[in-house]
Amino acid sequence: MEIDKLVVDFFLNCCNMKDGSLTKAILVKVKGMVEVEKKIKVHKDGKVVEVIALFDTGSRRSYFSKNLAEKIGYEPYDKPKEIPLAVKQRNANLIGRTTVYIEVEGYLLPEEETIGVIEDLWVDAIIGLNIMESYGIYIEDEKIKLKHYPPTSVII
Repeated sequence: MEIDKLVVDFFLNCCNMKDGSLTKAILVKVKGMVEVEKKIKVHKDGKVVEVIALFDTGSRRSYFSKNLAEKIGYEPYDKPKEIPLAVKQRNANLIGRTTVYIEVEGYLLPEEETIGVIEDLWVDAIIGLNIMESYGIYIEDEKIKLKHYPPTSVII
């Protein structure tokens, strides 16, 4: 485990996270998360924006970048809230929220989702387990899969 921490610290301190690919691949391998990038469409108030989203089993919640949120509209918080990242001693600034419908693999998910807005997020969108588990979205062979077509909310 100490080697994992050293590798993560090395890449966080030496590599530009916005540049991404090598650093992200190393972090995914070290932390055992499964991530896939995929185009999604975000629907809000008649606007539709297509973005690259990171489907991330290591994230419990879903987030948009400030840049994306400004395109579609969001409610800023009076004061940013610090949220911890999976990487030890790293935090992100949660600066607001927005409510949207999300389209995955050509299917509009049936419920409106509240998504947090993070300042300086290095991708347009992170789709976390809150959405993936709710709609039966999973990752297999580095591809997005759906348990049900069309996707439905799971009520237990």
